[in-house]
Amino acid sequence: MWKNRNFLLLMFGVAVSSTGLWVGIIGNLEFLQKNVESSFLQALLLLSGFLVGVFLAPMAGRIIDRGDKKKILIYAGLARCFAIVFMYLAIANDNVWWMLIYTFIIGIAGTFSNPAMQTLIPLIVKKENLLQANGVYMNIFTGARIAGTALGGAMLVGMSLTAMYTVTLVSYIILLFLTFYIAVEQKPREKSADSKKESFFSTLKELYPIVKNQSKVVYGIFLLIPPYLFLSGFNLMVIEISQIQHNPGIKGILYTTEGLCVFLGTFLARRFFRERPRLPYLFAITFLIATAHTSLFLANHPVMSVVSFGLFGLSAGMLFPVTTTIFQTDIPSDYHGRFFSIKGMTDNIIFQILMLLTGLFLDTIGFKKMVIGFGISSFVIASIILLQYRSKMNQNKRKPVAMVK
Repeated sequence: MWKNRNFLLLMFGVAVSSTGLWVGIIGNLEFLQKNVESSFLQALLLLSGFLVGVFLAPMAGRIIDRGDKKKILIYAGLARCFAIVFMYLAIANDNVWWMLIYTFIIGIAGTFSNPAMQTLIPLIVKKENLLQANGVYMNIFTGARIAGTALGGAMLVGMSLTAMYTVTLVSYIILLFLTFYIAVEQKPREKSADSKKESFFSTLKELYPIVKNQSKVVYGIFLLIPPYLFLSGFNLMVIEISQIQHNPGIKGILYTTEGLCVFLGTFLARRFFRERPRLPYLFAITFLIATAHTSLFLANHPVMSVVSFGLFGLSAGMLFPVTTTIFQTDIPSDYHGRFFSIKGMTDNIIFQILMLLTGLFLDTIGFKKMVIGFGISSFVIASIILLQYRSKMNQNKRKPVAMVK
């Protein structure tokens, strides 16, 4: 896989652009803090790009399935570069409306580029190397988050917001430049004459019989709910823990610990899930995530908070690459674009709902009760899925075998 020129070009571009993306996110937060007093309005502005993606995801999925993935990535890259212009205007005029346009364009570009990237990887990587490729992909995003937030925080001290977004623009240009040199062998599907208008429900209806017949895909989708419960409130929990411990420095320690453990988790996934993933192992990983969430009720102890975040990072580093590999191998390639687009859309909706719930519970019932409640919910969800899985396995064992006369 490491001799695969196309994969190396793609991953290098993703590493650079993702680092720039996180520098831009730090810039977004700084700009909003200076120009918008209401926390609720700040949240709405940050979420506006995701909301645009929700409506465009079904159409994006169908376009990705029928079209040239490489060209889609190029057009999305051009859109990202163009969006930075509006952020320059927002900074020059201290005008939030320009930032809103920037957020919309970035959201639209992400709606196309993220699922296109996930459908492109199986086209340039051999099937037996998919798990390793997905692990590398996740490691790059994790490393970019650590490097990008650190770089963005350092740049805030001595540089202007314009300089920060220039770094983001350069990173997008690098990814766009490298995309031109990726060679992909594919035959775009012809658009059928009786094609219907794309919508969430029509796309979901089309995908349902495909997904229903793939039990691993179904279980994998539901097993992602417990880590989403943790991830949706990640930043809010880090802020709350730093306040509980009266230690602002713990934030960096928690981010770093979680990121390093993600790297370790993806390594273990490549080591122990090299063959086709077995569902019982995935259940065990999900229970570890539930344990990490519940154990945060001891977050007033610095060591325990670090252990909890490390355990989550380790578990997530194993779970996400494995489930992504299952989706890429068990779902027919002709449906990859629609599947990952719909999945990305529903992920965004779930994240926003859970993030709002996290903020609400922190204000009402408090941190300890919230993490215990979310942790128990994760245990319940994983247990129900496990019982359903065992019940189905027992039914298959009891099926009568045809009698031989």
